[in-house]
Amino acid sequence: MAHLKPELDSGYYLQHFNELLQFVSKHYAPCLTADSRRYISDFAALSVPAQQLLVRMLNRKGNVFADSELNYTEIGPPGPVLDELAAAGFIGSLSSDNLADFWLRLTKDTLWQLLQLAQQQLPAPITVKKSQTKPELLRSALKLEVNWLVFISQLPQRYLVLQRQQPLNYLYFLYFGRIEANLSLFTLRDLGIRQTGQLKQQFSPRFTDLAQAQLAFALASAKQQVFELAKQLKQQPEAAAALLTPWLATLSQWPQTDDNALALKRSERCYQLGKLAEQYQLKELAIRFYQQSAGFPASERLVRLYYSSGQTDQCQQYLQQLLDDPSCDEEWLFADDFYQRKFAGSIKRSVLTELLRSAPQTGIDELYSGKAEQGLMAYYTKHGYRTFHSENNLWLALFGLWFWHELFEHSDSALHNPFERRPRNLAGGGFYQQFASAIEHKLAQLAQPGADKQLLSALTAHYGKANSLFYWHSDLAEQLLPLLQYAAKNDGVSSLAPILRAMAQDFNRHSSGYPDLLLIKANQLEFVEVKAPGDKIQRHQLARLQALNKAGFNARIEKLQWIVDPNRLYVVLDVETTGGKAGTDRVIEIGAVKLQGGEVIDSYSTLLNPQRPIPSFISRLTGISNSMVSDAPSFAQIANKLADFLQGAVFVAHNAKFDYGFIRAEFARLEQPFDMPQLCTVVNMRRYYPGLQSYSLGKLCQEFDIKLTNHHRALDDATATAELLKLINARRVTAQ
Repeated sequence: MAHLKPELDSGYYLQHFNELLQFVSKHYAPCLTADSRRYISDFAALSVPAQQLLVRMLNRKGNVFADSELNYTEIGPPGPVLDELAAAGFIGSLSSDNLADFWLRLTKDTLWQLLQLAQQQLPAPITVKKSQTKPELLRSALKLEVNWLVFISQLPQRYLVLQRQQPLNYLYFLYFGRIEANLSLFTLRDLGIRQTGQLKQQFSPRFTDLAQAQLAFALASAKQQVFELAKQLKQQPEAAAALLTPWLATLSQWPQTDDNALALKRSERCYQLGKLAEQYQLKELAIRFYQQSAGFPASERLVRLYYSSGQTDQCQQYLQQLLDDPSCDEEWLFADDFYQRKFAGSIKRSVLTELLRSAPQTGIDELYSGKAEQGLMAYYTKHGYRTFHSENNLWLALFGLWFWHELFEHSDSALHNPFERRPRNLAGGGFYQQFASAIEHKLAQLAQPGADKQLLSALTAHYGKANSLFYWHSDLAEQLLPLLQYAAKNDGVSSLAPILRAMAQDFNRHSSGYPDLLLIKANQLEFVEVKAPGDKIQRHQLARLQALNKAGFNARIEKLQWIVDPNRLYVVLDVETTGGKAGTDRVIEIGAVKLQGGEVIDSYSTLLNPQRPIPSFISRLTGISNSMVSDAPSFAQIANKLADFLQGAVFVAHNAKFDYGFIRAEFARLEQPFDMPQLCTVVNMRRYYPGLQSYSLGKLCQEFDIKLTNHHRALDDATATAELLKLINARRVTAQ
């Protein structure tokens, strides 16, 4: 029997709003501003219908509303209720400051009415028609130099604007810890979609004094403002200096703080503004922003700007400062690399490039092209290793489970409302500061007998609980337990301790970049960062590799080289379709040839009924008519046969993205997965036979004297493409 979703009470939205106000009043009394206190008391004084209508408006998009769209059965006629809200200052009349929001809310019919009203006051006729699109009508309206408020007042509906949004946003921020538009999370909770209460029931406030809360709110508001500024600058790049310079004054109003999380957010805003200034070639302004941003990556940008602007002495001095007192591993790696290349003259290549060049290389069957990690896992499995795709989740799960109580259950845990799943104090290093004694005690336990049982107990007790640190999966224990059992122990200290300590002290820096694979053999652990041809090593990945090796683990980079197996099975496939969009168009013909060892060993071809008319231009191109496919099978009828034909092969096509996309879309309509390694003959002919005038199938067949008699029929095109594959493989084998 299907599980029925619970039905919400007709006043659920007001219950949610009151729940939030009560929570904030209880937990954040010292942090409430005079405006936010007044908002709460004035709201409480409203009649229930007025409260209901206001919350209805708050939960909808925009700030401008017509009274005609505010009819709700449980509230009744909106007129008297709107008058009450206006008298209390929660809504106001439309003004020129709100016209931008008004135009966004406007329907096309109302816009046309306004244009007709304006026409009566204009000496010349407006050259617009009602049949034009709304954007066209709006562009015409905005060009008119008229007082739109006069004409809006003549409309039959009454337009109103939400007021007092700043204190409301502040109340939302105190609850959620971020700028939130509505209370949809409460609704998802009541519908059973969003789980709450799995981690803890009692919550402490995220802020304890007014100044701290107001700075946090200002920084959170600035995040959205900078995002909007970036969009505005795309439209007005010439105004970059005028729009960015005033932010220097705004930064001066943000006090330096001892709160690590707030200091980090302040630095992030400065960095974002610096990036915008740099993007619009305002180097001096960018430097001033970066100078206000403490730490990496602003420090990297500052070094590069000093150097590129000729300030080499200041650049060298600043680099030395970073080397002497780096804020993180990545900063030291960058500073050391840049100093060596620009000032010491000892190396030409970057550390990252050199590290990748010197990494060992392993040949992997091209069957795993696009799935590098799976390919290397298969390689090591054949050599007797237990292999896991671990990456960041392994370390995040270990961190989360080992410190589960402090993260999620402790009375002082930084979960501040029932919806939070990641402690807020992780972002700025506050977690370690708060629980340093307990953390160090637990780090010492990693080297004690029974640590693996302690971890298994935590995993069993909490398995499946929703959290935003890591995800659960069935073989998590298979990875975690050997990690504890086989980790090296020096002087009674586990190799895991420095890794977890770094995560506790600076989670943002140390929660990502871990190697892709965990290999286990003969009670030995190896960590491998996999790099396929063309991949680059990132600085934070290098930092994690170095940290792991320093802690006593075997961690390395391994480069892959695709091997062309002379006995590899290929299926060269071509499709004819009703159009060019795989999501909406359908396949009308499939042609495929199977090759092994350079010889065609099988073929498959069929017309398909697309269950829709074939466009006339497609019929002219392919010669395939509606009558030809009327009795043809549907894709569903041949899907299993085609899947069997493709099994174990590399999918080859001329412009493989097109043909592969259509086949995958057809299988998706049947709710069947489709995943194959691909080889595109267009891409590879360009690579191995460069300099040709055209790489279309027809032109290539002419160039290499390949027979193609019925171009745009699937089997003929697939057969010709198979000849191109032979040419490509001849060059690929030689290049190995």
